[in-house]
Amino acid sequence: MEALAAQSTAPVRYATDKKCRVVAGRWISPFTGKVIHDASAIDIDHVVPLKWAWDHGAASWTQEKRERFANDQVNLWSVELSLNRQKGARGPDEWLPPAGQCQYVSRFVRISKVYGLQPSEREVHRFKGQLSNYCR
Repeated sequence: MEALAAQSTAPVRYATDKKCRVVAGRWISPFTGKVIHDASAIDIDHVVPLKWAWDHGAASWTQEKRERFANDQVNLWSVELSLNRQKGARGPDEWLPPAGQCQYVSRFVRISKVYGLQPSEREVHRFKGQLSNYCR
């Protein structure tokens, strides 16, 4: 709920005065560029999925660092529910959004570096190729 409110480009509307559930706002999906107004059509995506992070070094982190990573606003994106489900726990070497590939791969790599995650040599090679192809 906090990520939805923070990422909306217009004031959000809540289901009740208790402000527990966002129902409407204005989000621009980094995966497609589409404007979304209905909060039920959105998922909060971890750019670097939690499972991917776990498999690439997060398993050895402290609980505090894992929580900081899971809640880091830089790692959270409001995207179409269907695309987030399609992506699952895969990294950019296995899944790319239909649009915004440069932004997505760049952010993924940056977050991985900031948190000291360890992609394989094959993944690093693939990410470099993607950055060179999509970020011209």
